[in-house]
Amino acid sequence: MQQKEKKESLLGLYVWLYRKKLFVMLFSDEAYIKYKFKRLTGRYPDLKNPVSFTEKLNWLKLYWRNPLLTTCADKYEARNYVASKGLGHLLKKLYGVYDNPRQINLDALPTAFVLKVNHGTKQNILCEDKACLDWPETAALLKFYLKFNNYYKAREWSYKNILPRILCEEHLTVGGRAMTEYNFYCYDGVPKFVEILHADEAGKASANTFDLDFKPLDRTYRKPPLPFTPARTPEYENMLAYASTLAAGFPFVRVDLFVTGGKTYFGEMTFYPLSGLVKFTPASFDDLLGSFLFLPPPLD
Repeated sequence: MQQKEKKESLLGLYVWLYRKKLFVMLFSDEAYIKYKFKRLTGRYPDLKNPVSFTEKLNWLKLYWRNPLLTTCADKYEARNYVASKGLGHLLKKLYGVYDNPRQINLDALPTAFVLKVNHGTKQNILCEDKACLDWPETAALLKFYLKFNNYYKAREWSYKNILPRILCEEHLTVGGRAMTEYNFYCYDGVPKFVEILHADEAGKASANTFDLDFKPLDRTYRKPPLPFTPARTPEYENMLAYASTLAAGFPFVRVDLFVTGGKTYFGEMTFYPLSGLVKFTPASFDDLLGSFLFLPPPLD
């Protein structure tokens, strides 16, 4: 991409972001959530007497606003939270924390690394060889990410007050190393279900959701099912304990851990999976997940 085209593309992103923010700010949180829910699922959520998982997640967005949510949604501060729970050994190596791309010294970084913002989702830049990295384009993209407040996308309150920063962490899948992610659905600190997503050496993804004994649950994915049968290994038992420790005190949180190269790592804590704005197939899966979620008194 030529330099002029890059600038025009980034300018378009900034204009889109500005217009998007102006549009969503016209709505209250509740009105916007109802609008998005109806648009994506075909029905309005019952926020007065929520029953399904997605309805309850959106209730939590609106009415349970514990400051600890902001801490744990912040990908930098979450590291301190994990360490405070005695689980620092699960953390990836951290090479640097920056307020803006100008502070990043590429010469001081290893050959491979990952750059991401602490307040975003799926805003990662994976670099396997910094000699091949287009730094001007990367810096411009990071500047755009820093300006993007993920709260406005789906009113996920936990993101709203995070101070934006850039993190540089170790790259764990250099050369196409396989990775398996274990997403534990935890209710009041107790894991109940596990979603397993696997990416093989060729990057092919597969997924299933199970109870904790690996009995498959009735949930339809666009991805194919796992090509292997999970087992209750000692490391899996350890992961259950990690998830329970990190989830304590939250009415619901999905604790995301992953395994690669024979080692377990902390991924993140997800308070509103898929923003609570999804139409599960079958609908009974939505109700199943919701049946374990008991809503706390409102906090605001």
